[in-house]
Amino acid sequence: MPTYLLTIAYDGTCFHGWQRQAGFRSVQEELENAFAAIGCGTPHVEGAGRTDAGVHAMGQAAHVELERAFPLDRLPLALNANLPADVAVQAARLAPPGFHARFHARGKRYAYRCLTSPVRPAIGRSLYHWVRRPVDLAAMRQAAACLRGRHDFAAFATNPGYPRRRGTVRTLHHVHLLHRPGGFDFVVQGSGFLYNMVRNLVGSLLEIGYGNRPVEWLEQVLRGRDRRAAGATAPAAGLYLVGVLYAADLRPAGVEPGTGAEDAAGLAQ
Repeated sequence: MPTYLLTIAYDGTCFHGWQRQAGFRSVQEELENAFAAIGCGTPHVEGAGRTDAGVHAMGQAAHVELERAFPLDRLPLALNANLPADVAVQAARLAPPGFHARFHARGKRYAYRCLTSPVRPAIGRSLYHWVRRPVDLAAMRQAAACLRGRHDFAAFATNPGYPRRRGTVRTLHHVHLLHRPGGFDFVVQGSGFLYNMVRNLVGSLLEIGYGNRPVEWLEQVLRGRDRRAAGATAPAAGLYLVGVLYAADLRPAGVEPGTGAEDAAGLAQ
């Protein structure tokens, strides 16, 4: 049974997240229906991670095992012909036997996009977080520097409603606040992310950007590990899963899934 690794983009506005849920529209269900429509039976499409309702993706990853080989150059086109307009398979490649999109991921990259304007935007409200007040981006950058490296991010984690097997320690390799015309992007890459972690970080950074908190406050919150001390959770609309990172050959390179070795250097898309 050949295993395929898919790269998927979607507008999360009208989805109740990635994962199939009875009575709700999900990206996973749309993909599985598309496979059925092209004669591949009813395979299970396993994503690299869940995205919540309203969260978007430019580079979600998922693997699927098919009963027979399907031409790689035709697979994205065939699936997209049977997918709705708000989700598309960007690419497909063969993966080695035993490959798992979630367990063998070495890291992820997210972007949170903010539109800064005193005037309410009429177009694209579901694709950005509308920030109505001016922000001090330099102060936010200065504060965000403390997030790089390996830390306990409990202060920026929402209770997921189930036990965490890996605790709340994660490693952030890259943290950037990028100015762009009309707004800014918070871009972060790391070994893994806790539930609502990026959105909680943005909500806290905005407190500093508005001048409500000093630069030093973010590090104090990080060290305090108390979610109640941090800022509010930013809306889902601004969040994008930009990419999932794997070893160059898609193999776990001697690393057993779930051991924490996703912190290793040498990440490759």
